[in-house]
Order: sequence, then structure tokens, then C-alpha cells
Amino acid sequence: MTANFQVRLNRRDITSEEIAEDLRRVAAKLETQAITKIQYDEHGNFGATTVLRKLGSWNGALLKSGLEVANRQDISNDELFENIANVWTKIGRQPFGREVKGKSVGSLFSLATYEKRFGSWNKALLAFARYVELDSGAEESQQPSEPSRHLKVNMRRRTPRDVNWRLRAKVLIKHSCICQMCGDSPAKNPNTILHVDHILAWANGGETVEENLQTLCEKCNIGKSDQLLPDQRLLT
Repeated sequence: MTANFQVRLNRRDITSEEIAEDLRRVAAKLETQAITKIQYDEHGNFGATTVLRKLGSWNGALLKSGLEVANRQDISNDELFENIANVWTKIGRQPFGREVKGKSVGSLFSLATYEKRFGSWNKALLAFARYVELDSGAEESQQPSEPSRHLKVNMRRRTPRDVNWRLRAKVLIKHSCICQMCGDSPAKNPNTILHVDHILAWANGGETVEENLQTLCEKCNIGKSDQLLPDQRLLT
């Protein structure tokens, strides 16, 4: 411990890039998206004082390193819930609290953030489920979209083509993150990428509602699009 302290004091040529890399190393070691000055003093190569001297502020150093600001106060519930949905989709099943700590699942927020906000990971999941279930339908479209000149489109459509994240999450969870055509899933194959697709194409008057949406893997979704007419591919 003393030797490390002397190295920290004597070395003057540390670059910002080295510090950022070391911050990321410590975060990966601790399996968290945000680290404190105390944690870095214990596990880092340079010490929190050096980080502050080179990068100005602790939160600024974390942001420059691609990490989460530990004491950010403006995180909305919507951000936290969308992050759960993204992690759920990434791994193809309901995530455990310990899995939210790692970067491998693409989580933007740490388990501690959820525990602080909701009291526990289980309570966070229950709040997420209520949030997704409540008004997860797409917002009404103010103007009907321009129809293809080759297709008869329902001009009374009230839903936009894009699927908002809440409705997308609801459909993916409903189908257990399994492709409805081939049965592939990130839970079986981590390289699987899932899409939420219209059963009746949006170009043909299909609505963006739960009953008209299905889970498809990227391969099946592309294969389905290849079977459509050019104008249909643009609007499905």
C-alpha cells in the first residue's frame, strides 16, 4: 500500500487517457457503472486526487470515461425502466439484480441506483411491470401518413409506424424474447438481435398495437422483408 502511494506522489506524466482507462478498469473490476472516490483510492492506480487535478471534477472524470455519474440526481423513472427493458431484451429473460452491475448487458445504471430509488431490485421490477402495462400503446398520430400509390392504406389510422419502447418491451416480454418464426432468443444465442414487427404491415393498414405486433429475430425480419414488394419494405 505504501509503495503504491509513493508511485502516485512521484509520477507527474500521467495522461487523461490513462486515467480514463484506469477508471474503466476499476469500474469493471467492481462490476458497476459508477465508482466513488473512496473506491478508486482503494483500487485505482493513481488516486482520486490525481484524477481531480487532471480532469477537474470527479463527475466530469466519470463522464469522460464513459461511466455513470454516481450522484446524478435527475435520473427519471422512465430512463430507469427503459434501461431494464433494454437489459431484459439483451439477455432474453428477466434480469437478476446482480446482472445489472455489469457492462456486458449494456446497463446504463447500477444496481445501487435501483435499490436507492425503489428499495430493492424486486420492487424495481414490479414498478417496471406496472409502468409498461400502463398506457404502453403508441401515441396517436396527428396526421395520416402519405400512402403508397400502389397500396390501399387505411386513411383512418391513428397510430404511428414506430413502436415506442414501452410497447416494444411489452411485446418482447409477452413472447418471452423468442422469435415467433424460428424460436431463436438471446437467452440461447447471445448474438441474436430481436425486433418488434407488424403482423399486418403498417403499409397495408396494420395498426401499431399489441395485437398486431410480434417478436422476430433480425434474420427472420429481414427474410420477411425480402418477400415484400419494394414499396412495402419501406413501410412495414
